[in-house]
Amino acid sequence: MNMKKIMIYGLSLLTLGLSSCNGFLTENPVTELDTETVLSTYESLNKATLGAYSALNDGTWYGAGFVLSCELRSGNAKNPTNTDFTSGRYINEYSWVYLDSNTSGLWTYAYFLIAQANNVINNVDGKETPDVTTQDLNNIKAEAMFLRALSYFDLLRTYAQPYTYAPQSPGVAITLVVDKDARPARNTVAESFDQVVKDLLEAESLMDDDYTRYDAADPYSVASKPAIWGLLSRVYLYMGEWQKSADYATKVIDSGLFNMFTENQLPSVWGKDASDGGEVIFEVYGSDKNYYNEYWEDISWMTNPDGYADVASTADLRDLYEAGDVRLKLFKSHKEAPDHFWTTKYAAKDASSRPSYANIIVLRLSEMYLNRAEALAHGATIAGATADDDLLTITSNRGASPVTATLENILLERRKELAFEGHLVYDMARTGTSLHRVDYQGAADAKDIEFPSYRWALPIPKSEMDANPNMVQNDGY
Repeated sequence: MNMKKIMIYGLSLLTLGLSSCNGFLTENPVTELDTETVLSTYESLNKATLGAYSALNDGTWYGAGFVLSCELRSGNAKNPTNTDFTSGRYINEYSWVYLDSNTSGLWTYAYFLIAQANNVINNVDGKETPDVTTQDLNNIKAEAMFLRALSYFDLLRTYAQPYTYAPQSPGVAITLVVDKDARPARNTVAESFDQVVKDLLEAESLMDDDYTRYDAADPYSVASKPAIWGLLSRVYLYMGEWQKSADYATKVIDSGLFNMFTENQLPSVWGKDASDGGEVIFEVYGSDKNYYNEYWEDISWMTNPDGYADVASTADLRDLYEAGDVRLKLFKSHKEAPDHFWTTKYAAKDASSRPSYANIIVLRLSEMYLNRAEALAHGATIAGATADDDLLTITSNRGASPVTATLENILLERRKELAFEGHLVYDMARTGTSLHRVDYQGAADAKDIEFPSYRWALPIPKSEMDANPNMVQNDGY
């Protein structure tokens, strides 16, 4: 069956047909009008860029699946055993049951966003007018490069082995132009990461230091210079480029634009707009106008006992927090399931008890301190900074005891601080850490997943394999 979803950006600016029976990399993202005609003015390019952010909120990406599958695969989360609190979603993710028939969601939407970004990047130059400067155009080009880099980075984390383990293994197919006839092969992991870094460095050089998009619903839901720095810090961390990771984390920290959530603030900041500042560097904006799937597929419904409640926390995650640690308040139970606890990091924006759209934090200040602490523990140096002090910045704002900044303690603090934000399984992969789950009731062969294993890279979707003769499947599938 050929199913198509039509996505309209801006004022019917761009139209894309996604087919479940065709490989996404072979599809043309602009159909009815020639790209150069559609994207012929600054206004149209600006709207296209703003509209491209919506793909991040799809239910298979930051809108739910990408984040929650990470938590379920890593031992932070589980399917509730109380059948009154599950709808049957996310069972395969919990037990690492991945087939080429059930991994197309992120692939489709990430390459869709990449195509949108490519169209902007390749059409923005030379559109100056008396009212539009070269810098105006460079700012939206930088946004598109940030979005392309983030898309490729998330594809690499999902469909490829980690850079630190197998840099010459198959990565993702790098496409920098839109060509409906192209059948691209996969670049290596190293080549793919090089493109991510190249995009981010160019975005950094193009964007004004104080650029803020004027037409965004939430100023932290669009790219900025600190967001570029924050993503560079994370990407370099995944590459084991410790000094560069520390340098870019420091740029964010020293910018003075962000403040740690305090012990009193932390329980109530989640899911809401971050327009009042705080830790949020970049987040995905949640609203009914910015979501491709029905809202009950939203991450708020999946993590709320008053919603579908399919993703609950594990006991061993909660046991990591000492008494008095405010992060324990980020879990809630239900009177009908007192032995289950769900995260409150995706609470409703409104005052009702029912789930509704939540903003999903992608980059925040705590991660920058944790990135830098890990980099410093690996030998990076930053004047006036120590790994112990960076960890103390975290624990002192959480009501937790200070800890010595050994690499083991840094990674443990990272797990506690960033739980349910889509980090742990990728941190395990990049550090070569095998999975040994404790609070687990899934398929027996998925309780323990050794590293290395083919299972740490998901299969390329069948739709892509069928449509593209140059695409190579990951080992083991």
